[in-house]
Amino acid sequence: MGHEEHHEEHKPLSLFASPLHEDNNHGAIHHTSEHSSDLEHQKHAQVHESPFENMDRVILDNPAYHHHAEATTSELFYDLFFVANLTTFTGALEINDRNALTAYIGFFSLLWLTWYQVSLYDVRFSADSIFERCAKALHFGVMVGFAVMSVQWKPGQEIDDFKIFRAFGFILMASRFTLVAQYAVTLFYFRKYKKTVIALCIIMVSTVIAGIIYGALTPIFPSTKYDADLVPINQTSNAYIAWYVVGIVETLVTVSVSCIWRVISFKGTHMVQRMSLLTLIILGEGIIVICKSISKIVKNEYSWTAAVLGQIVAAVLIIYFLYMLYFDRLQEEHFGTIKQQWWSFLHFPLHTSFVLVLQGISLLVVWLQAVQGYNAFSDMSATVTLNVVNQSYANGTEFIADWNYTMYANAYFYVPKGVDASKAIADNEAIMYLLEETYDYYLVDPTNETASSILQYGIFETLDLATKTMFDSLSVNVPKKKKKKDMKLEEGENPGELLLSYVKIFELVFTYVFVAGGLSLIITTILGVLSLPRHQRKASQYIRLGVNFASGLGICLVSLLSFNEEHEITYLTEAWMIPTICLVYFVNVVITHVRLPGKH
Repeated sequence: MGHEEHHEEHKPLSLFASPLHEDNNHGAIHHTSEHSSDLEHQKHAQVHESPFENMDRVILDNPAYHHHAEATTSELFYDLFFVANLTTFTGALEINDRNALTAYIGFFSLLWLTWYQVSLYDVRFSADSIFERCAKALHFGVMVGFAVMSVQWKPGQEIDDFKIFRAFGFILMASRFTLVAQYAVTLFYFRKYKKTVIALCIIMVSTVIAGIIYGALTPIFPSTKYDADLVPINQTSNAYIAWYVVGIVETLVTVSVSCIWRVISFKGTHMVQRMSLLTLIILGEGIIVICKSISKIVKNEYSWTAAVLGQIVAAVLIIYFLYMLYFDRLQEEHFGTIKQQWWSFLHFPLHTSFVLVLQGISLLVVWLQAVQGYNAFSDMSATVTLNVVNQSYANGTEFIADWNYTMYANAYFYVPKGVDASKAIADNEAIMYLLEETYDYYLVDPTNETASSILQYGIFETLDLATKTMFDSLSVNVPKKKKKKDMKLEEGENPGELLLSYVKIFELVFTYVFVAGGLSLIITTILGVLSLPRHQRKASQYIRLGVNFASGLGICLVSLLSFNEEHEITYLTEAWMIPTICLVYFVNVVITHVRLPGKH
């Protein structure tokens, strides 16, 4: 049980604790029968046949170490730091361009790989002691370091100070050196077991090398430079890419060693439960981000439409269907030493896909509401501008009263708390005074090019200010870039450039949501194949899994619409993006459980 370390015996904590069974120290071998590998079972049988002949070999090759039946309280507490980091980072980084997308994936990768490395140790060798609790405290500190880094995570961008990146490199180094110390203590207790010693030494060496590389990379990040006026100069560095490579390689080494030296495999551990708990945490994070999207719509006092309600229902159902597709095929019992280890590592791309698809559909819910709001705004503003062209307003005061009401009725009246629209409102008011005076000149002489140009500028500028305020109110922001303004539109400048910037954001969201949504189904299917029990390996099961795989591939291929601008824009402005994924997931849930005719 998860609390067994606290409830078995109320003994004072020792400085160190052995991960071995107590009986192991007295020569008892029978404990290996429950948690050892297939080879160990064979050796166990040989002990009973000829105990004196095989006793030494079994003891030296196959130690019986203590396994927890389920996650311990310290492991669950560590998971809380993971979910806190994920929530903080998801709220801090908005995916509004490709750089932000790669940054999100990169940070999540480092966070997940660090969590996984610690969990690989915990499920196999963790034993409650003063040393282990101190080590766990250091791992908690590392997670706090991730939280600090998350709000300043800008990889590949030009910044003037890389001190936070250098500090983060040392944090990663400390994480790995803490693991090395834990493995070293374990090695001491396993020193009589040759196979275990070799495996642990390889893992320790790879972890030490990883820690050294993390530390050695810190000087590569550029030092702060100043220009002649002592202003820091923005610089860029790609040294962070090495963190990704090292993290994946060291994890692959650890998993591969466990496959080759099965004496330290995951068999008999609660690794399946650890991965399933993290999956629940990530699905829970998806619920949080969708609820936040709903709250944004409510705060803006938008009226609920059937389309928006349908998006919200479909988004929630996607989470539920992902839950069923994953857990309905989850096997608690052992399903193969090597398979189980690669099954656990495949949760890395699975969880990455999950966080992307759940983050993406929350944005698509907001996008549909933004499209509906903008369409209403566009209709109202088009009526006013048509009246300007036709000179239907008697004077500038009448025009401005109508135009200003259009801005406020669609944007400024509904700015929620926490969104600062004061600058946009002030700029809007200043331009309105200019437009009022200019329209009077335009009425006197419609051929006045200066008046016509200023009118055109003022209308487009106030439209942009209101549009930006509408999207800001929904927490959607375009990537920052320098914009030069002039009272006269430059030749070739697109008045709808701001709106196109928002469209590009959701083109990106559309692409990664469908790719991630398809990969989620594909990887879930692969996990189902790896964990399929022997008695279920039938044609009907493989047909179901094949349909799941093909459906996932089909969802991925929908993203190819991005290569056809006309079809993509049509799809983006309709309410079928989220329901498409939802319906495919629903069909696959049904296929997973449907009985073929004649089958009982």
